[in-house]
Amino acid sequence: MTEIFSFTETGQDSLAATWGPLRTHRLTWQPGCDLPALLDEWEARLTGLDDPDTAALVTVPSHEVSETPPLLRHGFAPLTVIAERRAGTPVPSRPAEVRLRPATRADLDVAVELNLHTVRYDSAFGMVTERANTAEHLRTALAEVLDRDHEAMWLALHGDAPVGMLYVDMPEHAGWMERFASARPFAYLAHLGVRPDARGTGAGSALTAHAHDVLDRAGVASTLLHHALANPRSTPFWYSHGYRPRWTVWVRRPALRSSPGVSALPERPNET
Repeated sequence: MTEIFSFTETGQDSLAATWGPLRTHRLTWQPGCDLPALLDEWEARLTGLDDPDTAALVTVPSHEVSETPPLLRHGFAPLTVIAERRAGTPVPSRPAEVRLRPATRADLDVAVELNLHTVRYDSAFGMVTERANTAEHLRTALAEVLDRDHEAMWLALHGDAPVGMLYVDMPEHAGWMERFASARPFAYLAHLGVRPDARGTGAGSALTAHAHDVLDRAGVASTLLHHALANPRSTPFWYSHGYRPRWTVWVRRPALRSSPGVSALPERPNET
């Protein structure tokens, strides 16, 4: 039986600490549940008063709009969307002027730098937090991607200089998203990022079109990704490329607030 109320604590020394708060309360939504009653019951279980590194999370199907009013009444905001593209969905063609190539181990420094640009941009939207060791953990994770026995990461180039990067988790690496996929086999688009000075050049569209072509030819039926709902770039971009909202992550951060004036975000580190 699925546990309705759960709590997890993430160590500072992990990449997971970048993608969310250190202490997370979750309410697991199920079809037919009485969400208003569960939210009322949950309040007594929450901890972390005014601690910005806590959050309360409820993940609800995006089209279950009847669940929106109780979540809003309890101070939750829709922060993150799990979106899905089904194989063969028509999407914009790849811009011909953008050159791509597979990333190699020699590109690890570039991959880390491009991923850090995305982390710093996404930190404005309520979930992502750059930690002191984020770059170190990104290096380890991206090295693992580059060491896989199939192409999984690609770079967009301006001249010979990389300006964008995308990587995917093929089905054998995407199992942690099993709950959210509507078709199988499924993949996970783990990262797309373009240097700030190269946004609007078509680099992101070129990388995405190439990845979709690879996934479709590999017989992947469904591709999932996360994006910040408030991000003015990612929301229109992904839906113009064939993705549709499937699940919405509603968040209250801190998990408990003593007053409306408490910040929902931890202090951001100085960017270098």
